[in-house]
Amino acid sequence: MKALLFSGGVDSAAIAWMEKPEALLFIDYGQLPAAGERRAARALAHAMSLPLEERSAPLGRFGSGSLVGGPQTSGRESEFWPYRNQMLITLAAMTYSHCDPLEILIGTVVSDSAHPDGTAKFVAAMSAVLSAQGAVSVRAPAIKMTGAELLASSTLPPELLGWTFSCHTGEWACGQCRGCNKHNELKAMSKGGK
Repeated sequence: MKALLFSGGVDSAAIAWMEKPEALLFIDYGQLPAAGERRAARALAHAMSLPLEERSAPLGRFGSGSLVGGPQTSGRESEFWPYRNQMLITLAAMTYSHCDPLEILIGTVVSDSAHPDGTAKFVAAMSAVLSAQGAVSVRAPAIKMTGAELLASSTLPPELLGWTFSCHTGEWACGQCRGCNKHNELKAMSKGGK
């Protein structure tokens, strides 16, 4: 089984369109933008005719950075939440532990290497840890692509791009965070045909 951690953002939407996984998994883990992400995830899953599962694991008190409205981790991007991707991948493995084999897809692109949990080394390490308990692997199909390259290679329709949500600070797009800036740049590139 192939399951994609699905935030409703541009990267996860493009990967969902490209990979057509058997399951999309949205997790509300206590992040401030959860309501906006959930709306986008539901709309996109419906439009793509892909099954969406939703889970809640309120872990906001363990977080830091703009995703929880807390202090920024020293020397990191404002949205960095230490061990977040490790947590989400583990929750996905727990959700689908009845599936054998299981491949967990994550929407990591080149720019995510700014975070320790956005690197090829991290993905390989998580895959190795999970495989110690079963036939589970982790793959980041776009880890060597920029967001623009992923969007172009996925051929995600422009109308679906409009449903995506990438803000890091709240339920509605702030227009100022790194997520909103990336979202706006990719939408502009898509409209310009570049």
